[in-house]
Amino acid sequence: MIYRFIGLLLCGYCLTNSSFASADGSDNVQSKPASQWVDAYASAAAVNIPRTLQFTLKDGGRDYQVMIKLPKDYQKNSTHFYPVIYMTDGMYSMQVVSGATRFPMNSNMMHQAILVVIGYQKGSKGASSRIRDYTPSHDPSWKLNTGEAKRHVRFIRDTVMPFVEHYYRVDTQQNTFMGNSLGGLFGAYVLLEQPTLFTNYVLGSPSLWFDNKHLLQQFTQGFSQIPAISAKVFIGIGELERPPYTHDNHHMVADAQAFYQILLSHPSVEADTLQLKLLVIPEADHSMAFPTTAIHGLSWLFKRAD
Repeated sequence: MIYRFIGLLLCGYCLTNSSFASADGSDNVQSKPASQWVDAYASAAAVNIPRTLQFTLKDGGRDYQVMIKLPKDYQKNSTHFYPVIYMTDGMYSMQVVSGATRFPMNSNMMHQAILVVIGYQKGSKGASSRIRDYTPSHDPSWKLNTGEAKRHVRFIRDTVMPFVEHYYRVDTQQNTFMGNSLGGLFGAYVLLEQPTLFTNYVLGSPSLWFDNKHLLQQFTQGFSQIPAISAKVFIGIGELERPPYTHDNHHMVADAQAFYQILLSHPSVEADTLQLKLLVIPEADHSMAFPTTAIHGLSWLFKRAD
């Protein structure tokens, strides 16, 4: 039905906007006959992301779709082991990051990497799965379940990552996490609780306001107690992610800046084993910031030296 609907829209647009000039050069307009598009519409086919496969991995009684995209030269370069970029939010992240990295990776401006995207629990509505899986604490004020980030980290660590490492040539010393919004909150939680699980973190618009800034308070109290950290952390935030442009007037820019300052105070920064970057994206609100965060963050991590 969706293809039929799209086809009708396209035909309607073409009938309205396409024309031929008259033989005498006047502005008389004649619509093209709809029949000329019949063959094109009948032969329509789904478009796939190249070199991408989808798997179903189990977390107890829960099934998750995981998509894996291989680099352009993966098959030809049979002795090379690749870094992996693990992402939340399923197809949304895959489309954004696959598109944004296609040119720089394929043209060797950026080191090639395997993209792994973890979707939501199959059979659930996306919102219920992501709110439950990406939030690190239980907030009873929410109607949907919250606070199962610990379980989701375990699923990624014990199921997703071993699966990828078993079937693909992976540089296990170069694992990157990328998440946006609640996914950014989830990534911050991983950094606090299991800082060695990933080498790099790209955290887009992290929802640090969740549960009255509970995770931000945990960072304030405990981050300095973590032993030496070896990681790179990129934080991206839109400059309009503040009142009056945000839902419930959350000041996400101020939260991101406070988070950055907490990370900056860790002794590993002075030792240069913890490297940080904060990008405030001009004119971007919460709905716009992630694509810029993704390409700037990955360029910072994977850009080839001149």
